[in-house]
Amino acid sequence: MGIVAGLDSSAEFTRIVVCDADTGAVLRQGYASHPGEPKAVDVDPQTWLLSLGEAATGGLLEGVEAIGVSAQQHGLVPLDAQGGLVRPALVRNDKRAQVAAADLVDGLGGRQAWAEAVGSVPSAGQPVAKLRWLARTEPEHARRTALVLQPHDWLVWQLLGRPARRTTDRGAASATGYWSARTGAYRPDLVELALGHQAALPEVLGPADAAGTTPRAC
Repeated sequence: MGIVAGLDSSAEFTRIVVCDADTGAVLRQGYASHPGEPKAVDVDPQTWLLSLGEAATGGLLEGVEAIGVSAQQHGLVPLDAQGGLVRPALVRNDKRAQVAAADLVDGLGGRQAWAEAVGSVPSAGQPVAKLRWLARTEPEHARRTALVLQPHDWLVWQLLGRPARRTTDRGAASATGYWSARTGAYRPDLVELALGHQAALPEVLGPADAAGTTPRAC
C-alpha cells in the first residue's frame, strides 16, 4: 500500500505515527498537546485542529497515501444548519447529564427498553444524554442544533474539507445511545426524545469503507 499514517486525537493530545504499510516500519512520529484546560468539559473543537497542525509540522505527512483517524468518544459537537458550531463541544468527562440520562431511561420505559432498542442504557457520558441536557439546560442552543457529530466525526469532516457527506464508524456510532448495532441503523426517535426535534446524523461506515479523499495530497 505504501506510506500510511495513524492519527489519534485524544482528550489531551494529538499523536501521529507514519508507517511503511508493507514492512510495518515506523518512519516518523509527531506529537502535540491540546491547548486549553485539559479537564475542561466545554471545548472549542478548533483546539483539536491546532494541535493536529502542530503535530504534523515539518512535512510529517509528506507522501502519505492514507490516514486512519481515531479520537475521543462520548463527545458531542452540535452544529447548526450551515455546519457552524452552536456551542463548544461537550466532551466525555462531562458528568452534568446524569439527571438527563435518568430522565431518558424513564422516558422510554425503563432500562430494559433501552437495552432492547440500542444495546445500552443511557449514561451521563453518552451523546444521547448530552442532547437531553442541552434541551433542558440550553434550549436555544438545542433549537439551533441541526447536525450532531462526535469529535472523531468532526475532525474527519474538517480534514476532508467539510464535504456534504458526513461520516462516522460503527464503534463511534454504537457509543451514541441512538444507534443499534443489532439492526445497523439509527433510532431517530431517540434523538427526538432527547433533543426535542430531529437532527441530521453522520453516515455509518463499514470497517473497509473510506470516509473520503482529502482536498490535496499530503
